[in-house]
Amino acid sequence: MNTIQVEGMHCKHCEMLVAMELEDRGAKDVKADASTGTVTYEGDLTPQQVSEAIEAAGFKLA
Repeated sequence: MNTIQVEGMHCKHCEMLVAMELEDRGAKDVKADASTGTVTYEGDLTPQQVSEAIEAAGFKLA
C-alpha cells in the first residue's frame, strides 16, 4: 500500500477525480480522503506517474 498527501481536495468529487487519474495509470484500490488530504493505492507507479496523475486531476502533492 502506498500513501500520499494531496493539497486542495475539498469534496467527494475531488476524491473521485484523483482516484480516476491514478486508476488510469494503473493504480488499484485507490482511496482518497478529502478531509485528511490522504490518498492510498496499490500498485507500482513511479513518482513521476503519481505527480502527473495528481496534477491532471487539478491538485498537487503536499
